[in-house]
Amino acid sequence: MKNVFLGLLALSFSHITLADGHGGKLAFEQRQASAPMEVTSVHLTETGGTITAEGQMGTYGRTYVTYTLTARPDGKSGWVKVEGRGAMEDGGFASGAGVGIYSRDGTVFTIHFLVNMQDGTQNLDEAVFDAFTRELSHDVYIVQ
Repeated sequence: MKNVFLGLLALSFSHITLADGHGGKLAFEQRQASAPMEVTSVHLTETGGTITAEGQMGTYGRTYVTYTLTARPDGKSGWVKVEGRGAMEDGGFASGAGVGIYSRDGTVFTIHFLVNMQDGTQNLDEAVFDAFTRELSHDVYIVQ
């Protein structure tokens, strides 16, 4: 009976250990300021397409990014593979690759992906691309 009581007591307090106090949202610190990117090309395929862009991305320098999108049958969401290289002021290169998902609302694509950088750092990135205006912003958040 003592074990049953202890089990019920533990169960009654389990909600405290599961609650994280974040209101159901995670928060990540930005690694650098939001970067407006210039879209240099858009290539379409039967299954999705590729967006290439370039811009100044803080410590990564002049950065070139390729977003390869594969659409789900609904055409409003899908998967993404991302490759990026940054030519830094000191003559070095930053290099990263990522995978993730995207969704589309009208002409606006919101792309979320995890990036593994060559130096071992990890980022959660968000790119927002408006196919009508050709505007693309790229935000980088710290994971590790």
